[in-house]
Amino acid sequence: MIKTSYRRNLPHIYPVGATFFITFRLQNSLPYSIINKLKEDFAIKLIEVKAAQWLDPNAEILRQQKLFFKKYDSALDKIHNGVNYLKNPKVAKIVADKIHQYDGKFYELLCYCIMPNHVHLLIDTSIQIQGKDPVKVTDKEYTQVDKILKLIKGGSAYEINKLLNRRGEFWQKESYDHYVRSGKELSNIIWYIVKNPLKAGLVKDWEDYKFTYYMVKDNV
Repeated sequence: MIKTSYRRNLPHIYPVGATFFITFRLQNSLPYSIINKLKEDFAIKLIEVKAAQWLDPNAEILRQQKLFFKKYDSALDKIHNGVNYLKNPKVAKIVADKIHQYDGKFYELLCYCIMPNHVHLLIDTSIQIQGKDPVKVTDKEYTQVDKILKLIKGGSAYEINKLLNRRGEFWQKESYDHYVRSGKELSNIIWYIVKNPLKAGLVKDWEDYKFTYYMVKDNV
């Protein structure tokens, strides 16, 4: 049976064949003080949810997770003088090429945006289980999200370090991920991704940003 739940610093839930919204960032792109404050605030909110005995605590926890991510992403956008290797078009192209490399093999690529210090990625992994029973599919038949990210991040880091003549960790080890629950949520996430450069003040029109890609599905 394929493992679908992981816990590192953040919980990760990977239903087989789901669509995933993933954000990964450069190593040391956010000060630890900001990360720790965000995590502390989130932990307090979770305690409050449990204490308040919500009628639907899972829905409220999901809402708090989304709020946590928005604060996390906003903090990344506001760091203008930090680590920003992805601002280099040659570096960004390596990441884009690596993302496209696995399109059609491990996932259907729906959308991405390569920001100066982080990447938003939206992929549909159902391509791997077409004609198969998701419950019975094995590790040999299905490549889970954590392994997909290792391929993208590991392969791109090697090429980028070579290009920049640098050594050491390039990407932050842990990524933020969220599996998409509905068509409406999918549409909202696509617009969130493509408008990120506009929100961060990098362009005046989201269509002008070079390293944004989107493929609209029929139900979006």
